[in-house]
Amino acid sequence: MPIYLANTGLEVLIKGPSLDEEQLLTWLREAKRIPAQQGAYYSKLFDSGLELVFRSVKQDSDLEIAGLDMHMSGRCLWQAKPLAKVGIGEPLLVSLLMTNADESSAFIIDLIHAATLERIDEDSSLSLQVCAFPQSMDIYDSRASYESAVEGPARLDDRKLLPFNYIMARDESLEQASRDRYAEHEKVMVLAAPVLKVEKREHGFKGTSCTVATVATEMGHLDLVFSESQLSRVLEKGHYVVCSCIISGDVLSE
Repeated sequence: MPIYLANTGLEVLIKGPSLDEEQLLTWLREAKRIPAQQGAYYSKLFDSGLELVFRSVKQDSDLEIAGLDMHMSGRCLWQAKPLAKVGIGEPLLVSLLMTNADESSAFIIDLIHAATLERIDEDSSLSLQVCAFPQSMDIYDSRASYESAVEGPARLDDRKLLPFNYIMARDESLEQASRDRYAEHEKVMVLAAPVLKVEKREHGFKGTSCTVATVATEMGHLDLVFSESQLSRVLEKGHYVVCSCIISGDVLSE
C-alpha cells in the first residue's frame, strides 16, 4: 500500500527523489508499538485522525521497516468476510476481495494491522473501520445531474462498489496484454455515491491538512480522503461523486 501524500496534503515530506527520512525516524520514535505475528506495527497518529503505520519485521536482532501505510480514523464501520487474497503480498499487510453477509456486494480492501489476527479466511467475519484514498473524482450537483451527463451503459448504479479492474483482469475474452494492464491496478475500486458531509482536518504538522468527505455506499458510510488541489471544483454536502479509489480498512475485531 502506498503512502498518499497528495491526498493527505503531506507533500512537504518529499525531499528530492525520496522522503524526509529524518522526519520519518522522528515519527517512528514517537509511534505506538502494536504487537503482531512475526513483527510489529508502529502507529503515529496525527491530530486529524490520520495514521501513519510503520510495518516492521525482525531481521536477526535488528528491527527492519518493511513498509509504510496510511489510514484515516473515523466512524465508518463495515462488517465483511474475506473471499480471496489480491495481488502480491507484503510483510504484515494483506489485500482482500471481500463481501457482505448476503454476498450482494464485493470490494477490495487493504487491511492495516492484519497481522494482529490469528487467522483470516472465508469463515472470518471482520469488523472494519474504513476510509478511501481517491485517485480521481468527478463531482456532480446530484444523482440526476450524473444520469443526464452519462449514458446508461456507462452509468454506475447508485452507491454501488465496483472492483472494475479486478473483474477486467480476469475477463478471458480480452487479450492477455489488456488483462495485464488491468491487473496492474486491480485494487482500484470505482464507486458512485451521494456526499453526506465534508470537513477539513488539520494534521498539526507544519500547517498541513486534508479534506474528508463522507459518502453513502451499499456497504455503509465511507470516508474519502483528499486534498482540494486534486479537484476541479469545490466539493460540498449534497453533491454526488464518481471516483476511483483505494479502500483501506483497520481491523477492529474478528
